[in-house]
Amino acid sequence: MRAFLLIALLLPAVAAAGQDMAPAPATDGLISRFERADSGLLLERPSSAGTYMNVVGRRSAAFGYEHRPFEVWVYPMKIVRDFQLEFKIQDYPLDISGNEILAHVEVRPESAVLTYRHAAFTVKQTIFAPVDEMGVVMLLDVDAVRPIEVIGSFRPDLRLMWPAGLQTGGIFWDADSHLYGIVEDSQQFGGAIMAPGARDISVMPYQEEPRDVPNRFILDVDPQVAATHLYPIAIAGSIEGIDGARETASDLIARAADLYQGTAAYYRDLLDRTVTVDTPDDRLDEAFAWAKIGTEKGLVTNPYLGTGFVAGYRTAGSSERPGFAWYFGRDAMWTSYALMAYGDYEASRSALDFLAGVQTEDGRIPHEVSQSATLIDWFNRFGYAYHSADASPLYVVAHGDYYRLTGDREYLSRSWESVLGAYNWAAATDLDDDGLLNNYQVGHGWVEAKAFEPEEEIYMQGIWIEANRAMAQMAEAMGHTDLAREASARAERTSAAMEAAYWMEDAGRYKWATPIPDLPDEAESYFTASTSLTGVPLWWGTAQEDRAHLELDALGGGAVSTDWGARLFSEEESPWYDPLSYHTGSVWPLFTGWVSMGGYTYARPHIGHQALMATALLTRQDALGYVTELLSGDFNTAFGRSSHHQIWSEAMVVTPLIRGMLGLDMRDAGSTLVFSPQLPADWGSVRVDRIPAGDGFVAIQYGRLDNTVRIAVSREGGGGPSRLIVEPAMPQDAQVGSIQVNGEEVPFTIADRGDRRFVRVEVPFSDNGAVISITRSPGSDAYVTHEPAGPGARSTGLRILRSQADADAISLTVEGLPGKRYLLGIRTPHRVQPAPGTDVRQVPGRDALVALEFDGEPGRYVRRVLRFPLDTQ
Repeated sequence: MRAFLLIALLLPAVAAAGQDMAPAPATDGLISRFERADSGLLLERPSSAGTYMNVVGRRSAAFGYEHRPFEVWVYPMKIVRDFQLEFKIQDYPLDISGNEILAHVEVRPESAVLTYRHAAFTVKQTIFAPVDEMGVVMLLDVDAVRPIEVIGSFRPDLRLMWPAGLQTGGIFWDADSHLYGIVEDSQQFGGAIMAPGARDISVMPYQEEPRDVPNRFILDVDPQVAATHLYPIAIAGSIEGIDGARETASDLIARAADLYQGTAAYYRDLLDRTVTVDTPDDRLDEAFAWAKIGTEKGLVTNPYLGTGFVAGYRTAGSSERPGFAWYFGRDAMWTSYALMAYGDYEASRSALDFLAGVQTEDGRIPHEVSQSATLIDWFNRFGYAYHSADASPLYVVAHGDYYRLTGDREYLSRSWESVLGAYNWAAATDLDDDGLLNNYQVGHGWVEAKAFEPEEEIYMQGIWIEANRAMAQMAEAMGHTDLAREASARAERTSAAMEAAYWMEDAGRYKWATPIPDLPDEAESYFTASTSLTGVPLWWGTAQEDRAHLELDALGGGAVSTDWGARLFSEEESPWYDPLSYHTGSVWPLFTGWVSMGGYTYARPHIGHQALMATALLTRQDALGYVTELLSGDFNTAFGRSSHHQIWSEAMVVTPLIRGMLGLDMRDAGSTLVFSPQLPADWGSVRVDRIPAGDGFVAIQYGRLDNTVRIAVSREGGGGPSRLIVEPAMPQDAQVGSIQVNGEEVPFTIADRGDRRFVRVEVPFSDNGAVISITRSPGSDAYVTHEPAGPGARSTGLRILRSQADADAISLTVEGLPGKRYLLGIRTPHRVQPAPGTDVRQVPGRDALVALEFDGEPGRYVRRVLRFPLDTQ
């Protein structure tokens, strides 16, 4: 009995000892859970089937669509496609597709998180591309009530980017390293997929006939281990064969936690060290922050070519063309104006230096350079490298912009021969010596898919005028006074020639091109249709003032501008309009940016603001955080073949906001800061920080009350400009009493331009900064709230084309659709009387709310000019 009792007493202790002695679940290669750094931006929503998403670093990227597989690139190679997850629960006879149970998506600058939900588990798949590593990392965060199998599925697809190629690759499994190796016969290129703890269930024996089936591996997930660890997967590539890929994959796993933290810190630093804005419209602030991220993500490092800007991203599928993820000359230059606007001068130099490295001996800047260009005879055997003519003059403009903003004489000296080469090449394309750059037999300016061949395009002339202005300034700085005079004269000559060649007096606007001789009569309507291409000369103020305003009336109206952006050609005036055409009817955020900048340049802020918001509101529409390449001209829907993260589309949120609406500029080689805001009537304040100015940074806080505008400008650290020009825009009936700077009354000037009155004061800028107080009557202006169009919707929004006020009335030129009732606001110190056919409601001390309708053909925008008398008593 005692022996039985003793055994019974000892049994619990023995059991406990047995439990203590049992081997712990394996955690080799797994990542201990860690608190993740946060870059500061987050967009999230329930998943949306078929919506594009990506994670992008400088050397690698993953592209895919929600509820569909992903592909992974390590430049210049595609490594795998059709990567996806499946799940199997212990003692549960069902394979569960991750694509079917994907429930939620989170997007941050540093990562994307896909959440898969099931009654028995939740799996969060974090995907990130470390900024400067040749691979992509996935971290699986598993919370399960039973052990589960996570099954990874993919197709090895080792290919060089278009148009190079490789021999058919092979794949092997290394059980000891838990690694797939993807190889090809030359052994120069290799890929690797490493998943610690994984077991392969798919690699075919050599003796079997090849089959088009995915490779699959299983991760056995113990809930106890998953409570403390993350399950990593690394996909890597190398131009040093499989050994390089294996080493990279192993390193990515070993440093996964640090790499994630470093990636988040990198984007946090980008956001913090560049311009930040705080406006009354949180949607615009958010779009601007994401646009900085989306723009920077166009910077790609290729091991053969170096670092430069690609055009945009989407999936390649079974091809070797991932959207436009290779280098483009003009894309980089249009993007560079945004980079310089928010102060990333290092990235701007990278864009310029890359193009200098591929410049031809006669000075031409290429249109595009494949990421496999050094592995084939890209520049001689293929016709894409020099397909367009605009990259070279844009290169000159960008260098001039950089010098004007920074005063970096050393960089200008280093780049001078390259800039001069591009300038001389562009000048030589005036084949008939009429002051206008040719496109025929030189390269297209913009429109590639042409019904008829143009000889010269207004797009090119607008760029060329600004290129000559930029060259005049740079040549003067370099001591080449004769060249400076020659460039200035060329600018004037081209400006006059452009007006003579393109202005149509009867139509009251510009045509976009002149045709080559002997085209059929029907070609005329092709070249004379309203087009957003004219926004380019308007951007730089190179069009005649009175004509520019008539042109803006056309561009801001509903025939060209939709709620989601500007069409290339007018819906109403071009028989060649096609809303499904890549060029003759689609909406591009790039074009929309041109129109926005043209509006602000000629003090037509309602047109500028509508176009700016059309692009900004795309930030959440499709790929979270990113703006697509092009959309239908009729419906608010991106083309299926669009690059859904297009770099210059991102730039067209930045540039119109910073350079247009806020009017921020540097002059005199970085010594003079200009602040000339054209703010919406219902905005009372704005703050801008980290404005690059000379060798320092400046912050500006703007606020307005009924009778006072206060602008505080302060240094952020040392350096900065020596002179300050403040020139805020006001309604035309605003009356200025006095201006004080730091409490002392100072002289000022007033100039009326477009729809605005600009009050200008120039002051030296000291270390103590400056507080400018403007006493004035507030004046009268209209506004409308811009809302995003619904997915797939037609354009219906109200257009304010002009808002002009005098002592007795405010006159509005507006467009809308018949059968729709619109509301707009009028901010004024006076009581507003109704215009014919409108209703006005006004509460004392509040803005007037105006209701109006339009008569006319259904579905066509109608223009009205309304005059609202003001009771000034």
